[in-house]
Amino acid sequence: IYGDEANSIAINDTRELKFHFKSLLPKFAQQYGYHGEPRCANEISFRFYGSEEYLAEVLPKSSGENFVRTISGLTSLRGDWRVGRNGLVKLVKDDFTETREVPTAESIMFAWLRDLGWKPKLSPPGLLARQIYRKLEGYPTILKNEKLLGLLEHMNGGLVKRDFSSVEENKVGQERDLSVGEVKSRLEASSRRGDLYDYLLSRGIFKLGLRIQCSNCLRNSWFSLEQLDDTFTCPRCQSVFPAIGNLETATWCYKTTGPFSVPNYADGAYAVLLTLEFFNNHNVHTMRMTPIVSFIGEAAHKRSLEVDFAMFWEDSVFGEKKDGIMFGECKTYGRFGNKDFERMRYLAKTFPGAVLVFSTLRKALTAKEISGITRIARTGRKYWKAERPRNPVLVLTGTELLSWRGPPYCWEESIRKTFDRTYGLLGVCDATQQIYLKLPSWHTDWHEQWEKKHERRKLRQNGIGDVQKTD
Repeated sequence: IYGDEANSIAINDTRELKFHFKSLLPKFAQQYGYHGEPRCANEISFRFYGSEEYLAEVLPKSSGENFVRTISGLTSLRGDWRVGRNGLVKLVKDDFTETREVPTAESIMFAWLRDLGWKPKLSPPGLLARQIYRKLEGYPTILKNEKLLGLLEHMNGGLVKRDFSSVEENKVGQERDLSVGEVKSRLEASSRRGDLYDYLLSRGIFKLGLRIQCSNCLRNSWFSLEQLDDTFTCPRCQSVFPAIGNLETATWCYKTTGPFSVPNYADGAYAVLLTLEFFNNHNVHTMRMTPIVSFIGEAAHKRSLEVDFAMFWEDSVFGEKKDGIMFGECKTYGRFGNKDFERMRYLAKTFPGAVLVFSTLRKALTAKEISGITRIARTGRKYWKAERPRNPVLVLTGTELLSWRGPPYCWEESIRKTFDRTYGLLGVCDATQQIYLKLPSWHTDWHEQWEKKHERRKLRQNGIGDVQKTD
C-alpha cells in the first residue's frame, strides 16, 4: 500500500523479536473483503537499528519449502506471504491485526541453504561472535580499537607483538590478570570516548578479583570475589593459608570473562564482527543486509561449506537496485593461505554472482596473498550480467575495518582523490582491487576484451572478403 494508506511500525524492544500490525485494505476494497480470497497486497520492508541480533533486512527471491515456511510464520497460511521487489509481500484478505516474529538473519539464511540441500549450523567461532554481538548490544564498533584488542588478547594469554603487521598466529598461553588501575589507564589512553572503561564494565567484560601471594610457595594467584573467605587454597601448591595477614598486600585485579576470555582474538570472531560492521549504513550508505556469522554446512554428494560470514545484500545507487549474496574469509593478524583460496574458489563455482570478501586487520598483504587473491579476482571479474562481474572480489584491510569513516574517506589523500567517486558495494569492490591488487578497473578490462573481439571479427570478415575477391 502506498500514498495515504502507507504505514510504519516502530518496534521498541527487539529482544522480543515480534511485531503487531494491521493489514492495510484500501477503502474501495474493504466492501469486497472477508470473503477468503486476497483483495490486495501489502509490502513490508524492514530497517533495524540497535538490535542485539542480526535481523533480516534483505530477502532472497526463493520459493523453497523451508524458506516459505520461515517467512510465513506460525500463524499465517503458507500462501499468504512471498518476497517482492521491496521486501515481504502479504496477500491481504481482511484488515485483522496480526502478530508475527521479526525474521532473523540466521533463520532466513539457513532456510535458504536447506532448500539448496545443505545442513547448516553455526560453528564454534560463530557462536562466540553471536555472544559478543549480544554483549555489545549490537554495536561492535567499539572493537575498532587495536589497543583494546591487544589488551584483551594479552589478558587471555595470547602473544601480542607491537608491530601488528608482522603478527602471525598467536600462541595460547596462560590467562593473565591486570590490576584495576592498569586496565583503567590503558583504556582511557587508547579510547576516543571517555566512557569506554565504564561501558566495558557495564557489559560484564571484566570480572573483579584479588591477586594474593601464597605464604607457602610465595607465588601470586588470582581469586574471584566468590572465592573470598577466611582461608585460601593456593592453586599452585595446594596449601591452605589464612586471609588475615595476606589481604593487606593483595591487589585488586581484573580478568576477562565470557566470550571475551577466549584467546586468538576470540577465535577470529572480532575480525568477523568488524567486517560485518564495515557494511553498515554508516560506511556503505547505500546498503541493506541480512548477515550471518561463521557457520558450517554439509550436504550429500557436496563438499562441506565452511564460511566466516555470509549475507544477502541489496544496494541502491542512483535509484538502481542490485542485490545478491556475499561470502567472506576473515583473518585477524594471520595470513591467507592455499586452503583459504581453494575454499573461495569453491564458493565462486557453487554460487555464481556471489561477492567474495578477503578481510584482515593487517594494513598490508604479502606478495603471496596478493598473488592468490589476484588469480581469484581475475577469474571472477569476467562480465556476467547487468554491468556486473561473475564473482566480484572485495579486499578489506585494517585501513577500512578500523576506520570510523567509510570509503573513500578512510583512505589516504592520494588514494581518496583517485577514487573520490566510489559508490556502492560493487564500486568499492572495483576500487579495492585496483588499490591492493594493482588490477585495472573492470570496465577497462571489459573494454579491452571487447576491442580484441571486435578486431578478431574484423580480421575474419576481411579474410573472407579477400578470398571472395580472389575467386
